[in-house]
Amino acid sequence: MPLFAAAFEDDIFQSALNVISAAFPGTAVLIVGQDSRRLAGNFLLHEGGSAELTRAFQAELGRSEGWAQHQWTMDVGQVYQDRDLGGSDASAGHMARAFAAASPALECFAGIVFCRSGSRQFAIEVRYPRHREAELRQPLRDYLHRIAAQLELAVRVARLRDQVSEAEQLASNLLDLMPFPVVLLNGAQRVLRMNSRAQSMIRVGMVLGVGPDGILHMTDPGAGLEFVDQFAALRDSLSQRVAIMTVPHHSGELREILTLVRLKGAPLVGQGPLAGETGPLFAVVCENLSMPMELSQDILWRVFGLSAKEADLAVSLLAGESIGDLAVRRKVSKETLRNQLAAVMRKTDTARQQELIALLTRLATVHATV
Repeated sequence: MPLFAAAFEDDIFQSALNVISAAFPGTAVLIVGQDSRRLAGNFLLHEGGSAELTRAFQAELGRSEGWAQHQWTMDVGQVYQDRDLGGSDASAGHMARAFAAASPALECFAGIVFCRSGSRQFAIEVRYPRHREAELRQPLRDYLHRIAAQLELAVRVARLRDQVSEAEQLASNLLDLMPFPVVLLNGAQRVLRMNSRAQSMIRVGMVLGVGPDGILHMTDPGAGLEFVDQFAALRDSLSQRVAIMTVPHHSGELREILTLVRLKGAPLVGQGPLAGETGPLFAVVCENLSMPMELSQDILWRVFGLSAKEADLAVSLLAGESIGDLAVRRKVSKETLRNQLAAVMRKTDTARQQELIALLTRLATVHATV
């Protein structure tokens, strides 16, 4: 959630560093920006690691077969790990020495190039000690797949923000690009703007409501009291920027995760409801974690040319079903489904089922914005 909130501001990458570092304490998290045409477009941001990393990164840029150049050979959205470098020159050099000098040495890593356009690319890399390899290797691979898709979308949102000149059009486009219900509030908890997903949620009386006075409230009374307290604490705090709560509180019911975010910088002023707002603005973002990611058969046919049965198989795998579950539900043999899976992987140019799921997840994340 902080990544999508940061898309309204200028700190997407710092937010990503904070989120990943919190998820994997004791590691060094890097975000690398490279530009093959402009030297000023190259940068390294990191949490953890030594103070020498920035200097090592600048020196690494000059190596024709080094670690920085190796990232250009990685497929966008494909997690790479230290074992993928093999004995190449990319596994040595200035950055490798800087990580080896850490205590403990950060010899292992997982990374992903999450955005590449023209001469520019952005990548995440997480470094960790060898003794944590069994603990972190698979969780990092899965986590990087998910957060890369979110970061790519957040970067798209930020680019749209920079390109659109009219403030009203900017605010509307950005909010509707979000794949979650989003409501903007002022310091009095009054609704200033919301996207279409939030409007639909409020229209059916699910979780959120807006009174005649324009004040946002929760439809669950207990959650409403907590929301008022959380919002007041966030509004009055000089350091807190994010608060998180779940609603409703009844066991057995689907829960929405509500993230309250204080937006940095100047308000998005214009001719509409944001005009004249000079105080801080706040975003309320909702997400139902139990809702499966969705892809239509039409999208899969248009993008990859999958048949109806192949698309059904892909969608079912994305929803978490196994080949065995599908065989029972569709009353076909596992061998038939494995043949269909082989055809899906051939058409999507993927080599492993895990890679296929990662690709479908990215497509579902982007598809959620339209």
